[in-house]
Amino acid sequence: MKNVPLFKGIIISLGVSLSLVSLTPVIAQTPFKNPLQVEKFDDPLLPDPPVIRPLSPLEKFRLEEALNKLNEQAKQVYQQGKVEEAFTIWYRELRLRQKLDRVKEIKALGSVGEIAWSENRSQDFRNIRERLREIETEAQANNQQNWLEVIAKSYERMRELDGAIALYQVLLETSANPNKILEKIAQLHQSQFHYQKAANTYEKLLQKTENDDLAQIQYLKKLSQLYEEAENYNKGSEVKQRLIALYQQQNNSQPLPNLMVSLGKNYEQMEAFDRASEIYQEAFQLAWSQQKYSIASEALLSLGQLYQNDGNLETTLDIYEQLLIVQERSYDHYGLMMTYDKMGAIYRQRGEQQQALIAYEKALKLARSLGYQENYFQNQVNQIKS
Repeated sequence: MKNVPLFKGIIISLGVSLSLVSLTPVIAQTPFKNPLQVEKFDDPLLPDPPVIRPLSPLEKFRLEEALNKLNEQAKQVYQQGKVEEAFTIWYRELRLRQKLDRVKEIKALGSVGEIAWSENRSQDFRNIRERLREIETEAQANNQQNWLEVIAKSYERMRELDGAIALYQVLLETSANPNKILEKIAQLHQSQFHYQKAANTYEKLLQKTENDDLAQIQYLKKLSQLYEEAENYNKGSEVKQRLIALYQQQNNSQPLPNLMVSLGKNYEQMEAFDRASEIYQEAFQLAWSQQKYSIASEALLSLGQLYQNDGNLETTLDIYEQLLIVQERSYDHYGLMMTYDKMGAIYRQRGEQQQALIAYEKALKLARSLGYQENYFQNQVNQIKS
């Protein structure tokens, strides 16, 4: 680090989709035959003799009640640890649900698919996904948008996130509320650690909400978080600057100190040390004026470390002296102890043994009150005295 600008005298008045391919499956069903591909319905719960016509309302009601009982039975068996038996019951339920309401079938498929995913039952997972894709094709052919929405949610439950994203992209074309769908797409990308794809989606949302400050702030916060996770400090700093400007336009300074400290850290990562110094000082002054002492301490601590890394120990000590005042104001005894420790080390490095001793003795007193690291500070004191 070179040419960090001179410390600006902030001494100013301190007194003021998880893929299942790699999983080891527990497969009860043959991979050559999907139990959900029904060629002929033959079950005691259906009318006897079999009927070709659609079920009557009464027959549907009775079958629905029976299937709900089957589902409860499967859950009880599953809770007893009889996974194989539970899936046998669930398959029966899912087959028979094909005779009833499609939306309820989709929800049931998603519920059982989620369990198949959690139990690493890859073949069962594929069977259910295959059935959902059949319904998806049917829904698109018949323009059943409500089916597609429920299928997308079922894919989410099953962690079939690529399928969910693809469906939400389809729904986006005709949605009356596209922002909500874009938010969902961004969240799913983020859950897959596809940070750039998520960021691109939030950028689209920013463009769609240019005249909505609240929405802009929400999406800029999301973008800031994404770029932090992606360690993209350049883009992260740009987003934080946009967010700061937006808060300033609203005359809302309350969020600024914490945001500025975060921006300063981005500048450090980018080795823009002069900008980091300026931002930390601004963050400190604003936090102090708002009596946000923990943020003020963090800003000074970061600033002090910046100058210490640059070898400017005189300025570092000045900053730590101010840090002590902030920590005293906030009764941060642990912080005081650690700051005296840092100052003691710098004084020893500069050969100022008496100043180092004073700092370590103060740290030792605090350590005793906290019951923490007493031996360490006692050893520092003993070394200097000897």
